[in-house]
Amino acid sequence: MVILSSLLASVSQIYFVNRPLAGLLITLGVFWASPYMGVAMLIGAASGVLTAQLLKFDRGLQLEGCYGFNGALVGLSLALFAPQSTMLLLIVIILGAISCLMYAYLRKTFRFSCYTLPFNLLILPWLYWNGQRLVDEVPNDYEFSLSAIGQVIFLPDTVPAVMVCAALLLAGIGMLGWAFVGAIVTSGTATFLLVNPEYINFGLTGYNGVLAAVAMFWHQFKPGWSILAAVLAGLMTAMMLKTGLPMLTMPFVLSCWICLAMHYGTCYYQDKYMTDRERY
Repeated sequence: MVILSSLLASVSQIYFVNRPLAGLLITLGVFWASPYMGVAMLIGAASGVLTAQLLKFDRGLQLEGCYGFNGALVGLSLALFAPQSTMLLLIVIILGAISCLMYAYLRKTFRFSCYTLPFNLLILPWLYWNGQRLVDEVPNDYEFSLSAIGQVIFLPDTVPAVMVCAALLLAGIGMLGWAFVGAIVTSGTATFLLVNPEYINFGLTGYNGVLAAVAMFWHQFKPGWSILAAVLAGLMTAMMLKTGLPMLTMPFVLSCWICLAMHYGTCYYQDKYMTDRERY
């Protein structure tokens, strides 16, 4: 039961939720859209979870799904971009374990939030090497209001996106609300920068903003930080889409790092130089 709980929490941890029920909802949504992607996602997550258990990593983080969510994303991305084969699933197992080790190393060595950095470091070089571009897969005249939320797991279709929203709601209305805000802010930024409307409708411009806004809310920062993170993610996303370069969730990671650095810098300045009256 511990392994199953950690596995489902790993799936929900993609959206900063660590509840097995939320993970189950997301998993059902993925299987509804693509059973193959669902299998690859669970294999990648399980590889990370079992690696963490074998090496006796922090039990609390195991139960929260922290060691498996990068593996889940690895499985989803490879199932989407690579041809289906048994060998691919073996690669997912290997990379899922490596993503767990990378997460544990980064967390222990640098003591900062690495988010989905292991996933990006493992998959982005391969996408660049193969000349893969997600924008090449964008259908014409696609339009769905929740596409940005579902696009985080590469599935902007109705059922997966609705299941993700239900999973976010389990963690509180704030999580779901900021997911919507992040999608709107980044999509608005893309519209202002004249990004192809088809990319906006398909959720490609919004999913990094969804994660960025939710992350700042998860960190319990003030609302302005969620909006700033979403704007930064939107700017980076627009730039990457205009150049045609694969981006995965790197805009989300980089925008959050910038906001964290600014937040800590602001707190340091207030503590060192400002009086109590000036702070308030």
